[in-house]
Amino acid sequence: MDIILTGGHSGIGLELTKILLQEGHKIGLIVRSEKRRNDAIVALGDSDKLDFFFADLSKQEDIVRVAQSIQKKWDKIDGLFNNAGLLTDKAYYSERGYEIQFEVNAVAPYLLTQQLKPLLDKADQPFVINTATAAMHKQKPLDFADLKKPKKFVKLMGSYMKSKFALVLLMNHLADLWPNIRIATVNPGPNKTDMTSGAGMPGWLLPIRNLMFSGPAKGGKILYSSAFDTKFQGKSGTYISGNKIKPIKIKLKPEEVQAMVN
Repeated sequence: MDIILTGGHSGIGLELTKILLQEGHKIGLIVRSEKRRNDAIVALGDSDKLDFFFADLSKQEDIVRVAQSIQKKWDKIDGLFNNAGLLTDKAYYSERGYEIQFEVNAVAPYLLTQQLKPLLDKADQPFVINTATAAMHKQKPLDFADLKKPKKFVKLMGSYMKSKFALVLLMNHLADLWPNIRIATVNPGPNKTDMTSGAGMPGWLLPIRNLMFSGPAKGGKILYSSAFDTKFQGKSGTYISGNKIKPIKIKLKPEEVQAMVN
């Protein structure tokens, strides 16, 4: 299969990339810089089944440009893993003035998936797997204005959690529009990665992380299973957590989607 990944140079994305390469798939990694490309090559080896494309996912023009680059080089995409994520210690804003976790974690996957749809349409059974987090099925309706410019910043449980729920809702909206592309959003479980050891994690969680979080290989396997396990085949617009599909009762209207991403 021909598979595109974001966030495949480190953490659970790197572990997923290792599995996919071992399975013989052709992989395209979207990375932000030459350094991240070089880090990935050190970790993965230099393979003729590995392509690199460059984009800053906080910039919409970069997303459009990288999608065009992929379309010039690849004939089809069988699978897209929107795995790149951002967890910050305070409110940062994108070039267009939106809170950057929302921009990278929700808007970027939505836009990238739209831009790559022509290549997904050329595959026999295309899929899109998005990396979310826990408890998405328990979230409340979102305040779109607060997503873009939060009134109060709270580490992890605030803008980050809301951005991941926005991702679920946006991708489920695409699933309703595109019945021929299987779309799922997945909780990979708590994993020990650079992101979960950084300044964006609340201090009270760090001791728990050291005791209870799994290594990133487990998260990579969960993402892989969500794409290839037969029990998830034929089911789109799903949120997968604990190896089960959990119901998401909230749906976005088209005008709500536009209000969220524009």
